[in-house]
Amino acid sequence: MANKTHALLNGWTLLADRSYKLFANQNSYVLLDEENDVVMQFSVTEQEFEVISSNWNLHYKIIPAFKTVKILNIPTEE
Repeated sequence: MANKTHALLNGWTLLADRSYKLFANQNSYVLLDEENDVVMQFSVTEQEFEVISSNWNLHYKIIPAFKTVKILNIPTEE
């Protein structure tokens, strides 16, 4: 599966599998998986990436130098 890049506010970038959907309201975001379950709710500011809530099995990496967040989970194919 290929990743999709999502530009966020304040220069942040989210990389996630194409099957994930991202919804925004000002500087707050909700990421949904392929089954439309909330995977992560988060917000960004100039200097911070804050996770409000997340799915217990979500794996992600934050690269502060590049203001990038990479979702490492790969959806299962059925």
